[in-house]
Amino acid sequence: MAEEAAESEGKKSSKLVMILIILIAVLLLAVGGGAAWYFFLREDPAATQTVEAEPKKKEAIYVKVRTMGGKPYFIANFSSDKFGAQRFLQIFVEARTRDQGVADALKKHMPLVVHSLTTLFSTQTLADMQTAEGKERLRQEATDKIKEIMQNEIGEPGIEEVYFTNFVMQ
Repeated sequence: MAEEAAESEGKKSSKLVMILIILIAVLLLAVGGGAAWYFFLREDPAATQTVEAEPKKKEAIYVKVRTMGGKPYFIANFSSDKFGAQRFLQIFVEARTRDQGVADALKKHMPLVVHSLTTLFSTQTLADMQTAEGKERLRQEATDKIKEIMQNEIGEPGIEEVYFTNFVMQ
C-alpha cells in the first residue's frame, strides 16, 4: 500500500509539473505574440502625426491680371507735386492661387478687378512710389482689393498674394 501511495504521489507531481510546463509555454506564447504585435503590426503614432502635419500643398497657379485690351500691364497717371506735373506708372500684375476654379473666376471678373486696380494705382503719389515701403503698401492694397472682389463674387478670397512683376515710373 505504501508503494501505491508513493506511485500515486509520483503521478500527481508529474501531472503538476506537466500543467506547470503547459502554463509557462502558453504564457511565453502570449508574451511573444504581444511583443510581435507591438514591434511589427501596430501603427506608429509618430509616423501618423508626421503625415497629418505635412499636407501636400497644391501647385501654385499664377494669373496675369490683364487690362481689357489684353495688355499685361496697367498704366496710370498721377500728380507728382502741388503744381500738377503729370507722372506715369506702369505695373505688371500677377495673382497667385492654388485653385483652378478661383483662377477661372478671377478671369471671369477681370473687368471689375482692372477697374479697382486702375483706381487704386491712380490715387498714388510720387513720394510714396519712390520708397520700397510705399511699393509694398501698394502691393498689399492691391492684394486686399482683389481678395475683397473675389470674396464678394465667389464667397472666398481665393488668392494668396498679388505680385508686381514689373514696376516703371516716369
